[in-house]
Amino acid sequence: MLFFRKPLFFILIGVLAAVVVLFFTLTRFLPTKEDRYISELEELMRPLDVSELNILFFTLDTTRADHLGCYGYDRAETPNMDRLAETGILFKNATCQVPLTLPSHSSMFTGTYPFYHGVRDNGGFYLEPERTTLAEVLKVHGMATSAFVGAFVVDSRWGLDQGIDYYYDNFDFAKYKRISLDSVQREGGEVIEAFFEWFEKNYQKKFFSWIHFYDPHTPYDPPEPYKTRFSKWNWGLYDGEIAYVDELIGKVLDKLIEKDVLKKTLIVIVGDHGESLGQHKENAHGFFIYDAAISVPLIIKLPSQSLKAKKVNARVETIDIMPTLLQILGLPLPSEVQGKSLLPLILDKHSNQERFAYSETYYPRYHFGWSELKSLQNSRYKYIQAPRPELYDIVNDPNELTNIYRQEIRIGKQFEEKLNSLLEKMSAEGIEEKGPQKLDEEAMEKLMALGYVGGFTSQSELGKSGDLPDPKDKIHLFNKIKMAEGNFAEDKLDGALERITEVIEEDPLIKEARRVRARIFLKTNKLEEAIEECKEALKIDPEYEAAIFSLAHAYKRLKKYEEAITGYERLMQLDPRDHKAAYNLGEIYMKMDDIDKAIFYLQKAIDLEPERSSMAHNLLGTAYFEKEMLEQAEAEFNKALEMRLHIPDGHFNLALVYEERNELRRAVEEYKKEIELHPAAYPAHFNLAKLYVKIGSPHKGIEHFKEAIKHKKDFANGYLFLAKAYLDLGENFDEVVRFAKKGLELAPESEYAPLAHFILADIYNRLGQTDKYHEELRKGQQLQQKLEKNNR
Repeated sequence: MLFFRKPLFFILIGVLAAVVVLFFTLTRFLPTKEDRYISELEELMRPLDVSELNILFFTLDTTRADHLGCYGYDRAETPNMDRLAETGILFKNATCQVPLTLPSHSSMFTGTYPFYHGVRDNGGFYLEPERTTLAEVLKVHGMATSAFVGAFVVDSRWGLDQGIDYYYDNFDFAKYKRISLDSVQREGGEVIEAFFEWFEKNYQKKFFSWIHFYDPHTPYDPPEPYKTRFSKWNWGLYDGEIAYVDELIGKVLDKLIEKDVLKKTLIVIVGDHGESLGQHKENAHGFFIYDAAISVPLIIKLPSQSLKAKKVNARVETIDIMPTLLQILGLPLPSEVQGKSLLPLILDKHSNQERFAYSETYYPRYHFGWSELKSLQNSRYKYIQAPRPELYDIVNDPNELTNIYRQEIRIGKQFEEKLNSLLEKMSAEGIEEKGPQKLDEEAMEKLMALGYVGGFTSQSELGKSGDLPDPKDKIHLFNKIKMAEGNFAEDKLDGALERITEVIEEDPLIKEARRVRARIFLKTNKLEEAIEECKEALKIDPEYEAAIFSLAHAYKRLKKYEEAITGYERLMQLDPRDHKAAYNLGEIYMKMDDIDKAIFYLQKAIDLEPERSSMAHNLLGTAYFEKEMLEQAEAEFNKALEMRLHIPDGHFNLALVYEERNELRRAVEEYKKEIELHPAAYPAHFNLAKLYVKIGSPHKGIEHFKEAIKHKKDFANGYLFLAKAYLDLGENFDEVVRFAKKGLELAPESEYAPLAHFILADIYNRLGQTDKYHEELRKGQQLQQKLEKNNR
């Protein structure tokens, strides 16, 4: 028996192994559920090949779902988006992950939650290179990729350009009175013109194009005829902005029809977040996560008659868009993607499956020191995690007016557990613990002595959400801060100061309020007060970059350069990618005549912002000019002008180089170009006038000396050189005396003041007024000797 058992055992093992191999061999070729979805989609899309589709991806900033016609809003004028909904798939309950532009786009384009990709707020956060974007996947698989954005908040510097071949942002900061994330924007008309220019050259390729419209964001100021037509009701101008965007979408679709590519283009229209419009006492967005700010339109239009007029009622998230598009195209999904493909819902599979949506805002925490908010909702309930938790029956209470958390504590606890489980399973490691950079003891002491820090407690250590004030209790202060900021932007500084002081008196620990008051003091030249305000802000949060920047700026204006340098260096430690600190350091070292250090930091600023560094190139050229490196100076000035034709002093600086080389005709032309672009540039008028006198055109010189003093009425040298020009011509002796005396009155001991006395002496000699001649000659000689002595 034993003899037969041994081979039988091995035979059985062999048969079992063969079965296992056969099973895995067969299952490799059995269609998966996802493959079956693709096959069904391909059948519906015939004769088109889904893998050959283009993608046109519209994001509508600050656009809430219930203000579009296809979502039932009877005041809407959105025929183009409504038509796309009628011929495509309309998602009735789409939720964004953050009611702020940069974090929301980061979630959409990576298919991951903010607690994974790490972008929790606008500005100061970057989408890191290790995250994989939709555009990166599409580019690897042969698509030409492009982006056209309407606001600085999604500028390429924040990391959304990953995988984008052509990224149209290039904002001209010179034309903005106030520089901030939300104030630097462009009209949608300009955005689509840039798209059309790119499209003409690329429409024959398979492409992905992202078009971002910022128009519905504040301020609501639509162009005509929308402004007049929509100004008759509350928030009407907001609706007008959306109507204008709809018109632009129609123009883009017409362009695709013109080039015969619409029929092979998949279109996505999605809002990045909504707008509260006064609900829950919030006018705009970012502070709360009620549905007014996180419920967004989502339309996907596939070029198929079989996939039209579909409405999906299930709860979906904007992180679901990326995996949906990749599955439709049959492309691999990056392993980190956390969203779920919507293709089963599009194909009416699992439409009754319960789905949850997550949202968050850290805006109250990062800006005001109040608690962050997080929410989880399904088709029936919405739970908001806050110091005082909230639960809403959103079917019977869609405006979220009645908090039923206490009455339905069991349901609330279930949502809380599910939310905590989601955060635990899907959060990136260490995402909540990002603190300040470690400094050596000497650096820390120096920073504390100058008021840049008040101790090294990071913002993440200030307290957990339950220990911080509930934003619901602080909305009135938030609104006052926003009103103060609005007053400041409109130069109503008294009103701004009054309101922000009221906020600080009620809650002195709001760092954002301290920053606003510091900016008011800076603008009113109360620099010491600004410094104290910044120090108070830094006691609250030593990493608060806005306060560090304002503090350094105040020291710089006071010419306390060492203190300013300390602040800008700290900024570079906190955010090594921000070019502003490097540029300011370069500027300070220029003022300190440390040209080599100036060159180092200006070049660093250029390296950090190569596409928007015209000012740095211009100043770097000045540094090279100071070192008599004329070839390098000329190259930098030309780079500055290539980047920004209207840059102040660009042509003026080039003219200085040509003057130094004795290329006077070229210098004349550059001064003239400077004056053409900047008619009030009195130094250009003055230098051009001197050149005209030098090359034998004194009357032209007199003309420009007059322009110089016209635009700079206290310009002493302008009056003195004008007097000398008239004197050399032997004309207008009365004017010579008047201008020479005016120059002396303005600057009685300047380096050119002796010239004024000698001019007057000359005139009085010609007029035979001997006593006055001798008096002015003596004054001139004495002053000249005094100046020479002082300069030894």
